[in-house]
Amino acid sequence: MFSVALVLWALVDAALLVWSAGAWLRDRKNNALLLQVILLLLLWFDVLTVAVGGWLGDGPLLQTMSRIRYTWFYLTMPLLLIAVGALARQANFAWAKPKWVIGLICIVATGFIVTDTPRILVAEFQVACYGDTLRHVGRVAVGEACPGGVEGAGGWFKSLSIPVTFLSVTLMGLLLWIRRGWPWLGLSALAFMGATAIPTAIITPFLTYPLDSLMTAAFVVTAIKFAPAAHPAKA
Repeated sequence: MFSVALVLWALVDAALLVWSAGAWLRDRKNNALLLQVILLLLLWFDVLTVAVGGWLGDGPLLQTMSRIRYTWFYLTMPLLLIAVGALARQANFAWAKPKWVIGLICIVATGFIVTDTPRILVAEFQVACYGDTLRHVGRVAVGEACPGGVEGAGGWFKSLSIPVTFLSVTLMGLLLWIRRGWPWLGLSALAFMGATAIPTAIITPFLTYPLDSLMTAAFVVTAIKFAPAAHPAKA
């Protein structure tokens, strides 16, 4: 049941990629939108890898797909931090206008990429099962041990890029809501952050998938709404 639903959701993410890329091709000066298109390039593959794991089994093919999935995530996640900075400039927040601000954000994002990507390339996978799915994870959560497996097994490095990036998106969304009257990014980011705080033993481990796509779609719409030079300068 979950596998089929995830295949369908991978198609949704692929459609979101096509739509976002089309929007960027019509406005190639929209850097916030461009960065989201890059992030979307393999989001469908990420979901598809989880979807087909139960059918493929824990073999070389699934391990390769999982390695690509996680490497792409850690390689591109910091780009979302840069996208937040670009969006702030496009929304004409005065504090984001100086070049050193976006420069500093790029330095921080590059630091995350340089430190996290090599580590994920050699990280060891654990196998987790939920419903009819089988996927590779860093640590097996409660209720997701496969037959013969152990809950709590494994554990990867701690990365600051994930909390810093998602917190930045949430704060940007709230700022747009308060200062520009645009609530959609803030609402979707709060929903995603709330879902990540709930243990997967209480909810399915896949609730964050549609919420991630919703937040991404909200970011795309927001980047289009606040296209470059579309609004007068404001504080």
